[in-house]
Amino acid sequence: MPVGVPKVPFQIPGEEESTWVDLYNRLYRQRALFLCQEVDHEISNQIIGLMTFLTIEDRTIDQHLFINSPGGGIVPGAAIFDMMQTLPVTMHTVCVGVAASMASLILSGGTITQRLAFPHARVMIHQPASSFFESHTGDFVLEMDTVLELRDYIELLYVEKTGQPKWVIHRDIERDVFMSATESIDFGIVDLIAKEGQGFGIGKRSPWRAKQKGGILEFLGIGEKGEEKGEEKGEEKEEEKGEEKGEEE
Repeated sequence: MPVGVPKVPFQIPGEEESTWVDLYNRLYRQRALFLCQEVDHEISNQIIGLMTFLTIEDRTIDQHLFINSPGGGIVPGAAIFDMMQTLPVTMHTVCVGVAASMASLILSGGTITQRLAFPHARVMIHQPASSFFESHTGDFVLEMDTVLELRDYIELLYVEKTGQPKWVIHRDIERDVFMSATESIDFGIVDLIAKEGQGFGIGKRSPWRAKQKGGILEFLGIGEKGEEKGEEKGEEKEEEKGEEKGEEE
């Protein structure tokens, strides 16, 4: 029989008693995110939403994205990748099983020096593919142009994150290329191999992130500017109260 998702007790801030939440919900609150299925729009939207909310809540706490995925859509995968680059937070990526296709690009998108693979994890890269059999014959040429554009885009991202020259990336993604954890380090997709008893440092803080400017938070009007406005309003209220007390006396 299927076990389902286990539930664990968690005390919500402000509540007197603990409540039962599912395991992944509890881990999300510790900044541990999971990509353990095919990359599609649904899981992409969920991960993007979680990353944004957790960064707004506290940008100084590092986030960990654990990956065990066969890959999936380019557009939803690129959305996760772009959000990881935009948020002002230290993003750890961890390959716990396999990171294939689009999942390997997401793995490479973590903060440099914070990309990790388990000793027996596997990483696979290959070129973008299209389901031509789902289209009408007249759409083939148009779709081919789009696929080639996406391929060039993916190649440039791999070049940026791995440090490999473009001709190497162009050559290697022609076919499925499987890599061990050690080979992934040599290629530049990950930086470290997990060691026994090493741990992940979940909940670790990067205090310097609090002073970092730019990113999606300022675009949303959240962060240092908002804090400064709040401080100014607080000072104004204190001055008003002081003036009122002076008039009463």
